[in-house]
Amino acid sequence: MRQMEADVVVVACGMSGLAAATQAQESLNATGGGTVVAFEKSGTVGGAANMGMAFLAIESQLQKENMTNDFTKDDAFNYFMDYTHWRADAKLVRRWFNMSASTVEWVQKMGVEFLGVFKYFKNSHCTQHMVKAPGTNKPTERCAATMIQKIHEYAKEIGVDIQLHTSVKQILTGSKGQVRGVLAVTDDGEEIECLCNCVIIATGGIGNNVDMIQQYMGWKWGEDMTSFRIPGIDGDGLNMAWAIGAKKNDVFMEVNYNTPGTTDVFKTLSEVMRQPNLLVNLDGKRFFNEELMDNTTYTGNALLLQKKHMGFSIIDSKIVEYYKEHGLDYITYHHAIKTMDRWEHEKELYFSGAQSDVENSVFASEDKDVSYGEDIPQNFFEFQSIEEMAETLGINLENLKKTIEEYNAMCNGWGNGYDWQFTKDHRFLKPITTAPFYVARHFPSGYGSLGGLQVNENMQILNNDLDPIPGLYGCGNDTANVFAGNYCFFNPGSTMSYALNSGRIAGMECVKYMDSDDFIDPEE
Repeated sequence: MRQMEADVVVVACGMSGLAAATQAQESLNATGGGTVVAFEKSGTVGGAANMGMAFLAIESQLQKENMTNDFTKDDAFNYFMDYTHWRADAKLVRRWFNMSASTVEWVQKMGVEFLGVFKYFKNSHCTQHMVKAPGTNKPTERCAATMIQKIHEYAKEIGVDIQLHTSVKQILTGSKGQVRGVLAVTDDGEEIECLCNCVIIATGGIGNNVDMIQQYMGWKWGEDMTSFRIPGIDGDGLNMAWAIGAKKNDVFMEVNYNTPGTTDVFKTLSEVMRQPNLLVNLDGKRFFNEELMDNTTYTGNALLLQKKHMGFSIIDSKIVEYYKEHGLDYITYHHAIKTMDRWEHEKELYFSGAQSDVENSVFASEDKDVSYGEDIPQNFFEFQSIEEMAETLGINLENLKKTIEEYNAMCNGWGNGYDWQFTKDHRFLKPITTAPFYVARHFPSGYGSLGGLQVNENMQILNNDLDPIPGLYGCGNDTANVFAGNYCFFNPGSTMSYALNSGRIAGMECVKYMDSDDFIDPEE
């Protein structure tokens, strides 16, 4: 067994772990030096954040320059605490928001550039600091990978030892319950014992572990939940921390929704079918104010209450023609679909069977037993009649006809009606009258799991008595109970922001701990 020593060990090197390792090394270097070792079981750093684009910050210099700084840290704090009904740790939320602007400057010093600050949807706050991808001045999917590369380069430059292809299997503790090291193993089977003063857990939750998703959330992946599955995010950190006495906190999904085989594959089809048009369940009834479909958390939550966790967006040929002439009701920068130019082309591809080709879809999984794989069900349809629609999709025909009749009466033509049921804005009331009819079948999804380990505002992991486990820290999704069960899309960029800032806090605080009166020698 190979022997190693470090002041700080970081378990996993995704966004939060990379931030934690980098900040810890900076803090050590500023106080006389020390060693940070980060173990990452994959072959790269950044984890799920490589798919991201932006992160939240409040009162940053970029917001001031863009004149979007009217949403203050006080506003953000009060809004977030109201949104979570004070189920979030107020001290941690306050610390996170207060340091968020400095985190923008922190990564800028490493060479990270930003396009500006953006909303996610029309009613969200302008908090997303969009990373600039090389060679373009437009928002670009997965552009956060550029930021991760810059942080990675800087981390190595200042002395962080990143051990790739190495999995941590156990956290070692001393006689007083204090952390004293970890046991790890390389992909080649070499065992490592690394003794240290502090351990920071940053393993990203359980997003790839279908058994734990079903155990802790009750959802069967591939049937009623189609969340992102990033290989390697299997709950390692939660299980290791729980094994040494960490409090087992709630685990939930960062809920949104998608149309498997369409979302992130056929982007025009996907965006058209996410417009604020009629949405029904298997009973053939409306269940949601479709005006809110651009808030993916709200839509996903509503879907979770339906039979088989599914809903059906319905449009007709007149709506298609309207969008071709006038453009979509909602345009998101994420997919940047502004026209119907590719509608016919994507339809042809989809109905030719190309929906089975999900190789590049973020919803695909290496586990063919639980993924949609090559046999992904059809989730986008064209029908010539309401009867055909109901029979094919298993929707209650009598209720569906009644719902469409009532909905069309609400529309009172185009844009003149009143939604007496859910108060949808009259501008989005478009009747369903003329074949062909197009339907998308939506399911709840999620970017990944949130929570599992309870921490305080210093990112110390707490035991069942809510006391810190000496030398044990956490950050990122493993500790993200701060969202209290519902991701706040009104403050977009929050997950990556929490990863970055909680990582920085963990890195700072573990170094402070080693110089404090509370420090317990690992060898005691």
